[in-house]
Amino acid sequence: MGKDAYITIAERMNRNPMRVPRVEGEFTPSFLEYLKLVYTPEEAEVVRHLDVLPAFVTFEQVAEATGLSVEEVGRRIDSAHKKNALVGMGTMFCLPPIPVLLNLHHFYSDLREDDLKAITLYRDFFIDKGYGRYYETSEAGSPVFRTIPVEEAIRCGEKVMTSEEAHSFVASLSTEDFVLVPCPCRTRAEKAGDRECRDKFPIGSCIMIGFTALHFESIGLGKRVTREQALSYMDEMIRLGLVPNTENVEKESSTICLCCECCCSQVRGRTRWDNPESISPSNFVPRATDDCVMCGQCLERCFFGALSLDEDTGKAVADPKACIGCGVCTFACEAGALKLERFERSTPFASTGKMLQAFQAENTP
Repeated sequence: MGKDAYITIAERMNRNPMRVPRVEGEFTPSFLEYLKLVYTPEEAEVVRHLDVLPAFVTFEQVAEATGLSVEEVGRRIDSAHKKNALVGMGTMFCLPPIPVLLNLHHFYSDLREDDLKAITLYRDFFIDKGYGRYYETSEAGSPVFRTIPVEEAIRCGEKVMTSEEAHSFVASLSTEDFVLVPCPCRTRAEKAGDRECRDKFPIGSCIMIGFTALHFESIGLGKRVTREQALSYMDEMIRLGLVPNTENVEKESSTICLCCECCCSQVRGRTRWDNPESISPSNFVPRATDDCVMCGQCLERCFFGALSLDEDTGKAVADPKACIGCGVCTFACEAGALKLERFERSTPFASTGKMLQAFQAENTP
């Protein structure tokens, strides 16, 4: 008898720079159980022959490896693809990125079979067994995500690079493919019945970009929008108080998340799990002018407890170690005294490829 199909799938997924949940070098049992929720046994028999991005495998290659007909391989792969458990188009597919795999039950709002079991298993391997910390920062502590403030929060005249400010960053992307997909983090908490921010924020959407947008559109998830609509939606959510984050790269981003403090897999590293490297901060911090009236409204907007009122200066002040430079606090200042100013402290990877190379180097014994 050959190796268990789910073990093989876990081994192949573990080639991804983000790896998969493990405890003392062994695959976390709850993660293996999670894979069984994702793939039926007959799907697993073909999926075990796929690889991680960007290594696409054809139906013909899988058919040759399994002895099944090309038609039967296509049927099983199509079944898994339709439920967001594979990525690809035509007759070429690969295993999904780890963020898609771990969230695939929660990119839709209705409660379906296995959703609550998926939440229980996720909480075991992600939170209780500590995979969340690795998911956020890799083994060596390199943040996977970074904060991107919007231009309106930045004080006029400050030096700003294209990759550092959300509007310019989105405008510089070569793709015209943008899709709004329900936020899986807040959806998960909503389904579990413990979403702390229910009365504060909508579930809302993540902004999927480029190939990722096309993937979600191909399986009937999300709403296609223009670049301008994506920016408008992002601005709307930031004004409500959600924090914009994207991959820690200068370009080629696939997602912009709009995060709360209690549900987000990345932000919770800072707000709940004592992982200050979970989000790479922007190169800005808020500073108040003499127009500050010490109202404290900005303090209430900050998820990270980074702001305080300084009686000596008569201004709100930010702790740069706690602040991620998102600029959300500035929208609460009715006096217009609080804006982001330059504070050099982080450099995103030049590209997704460079980030993956760094993670692979970190993970090489």
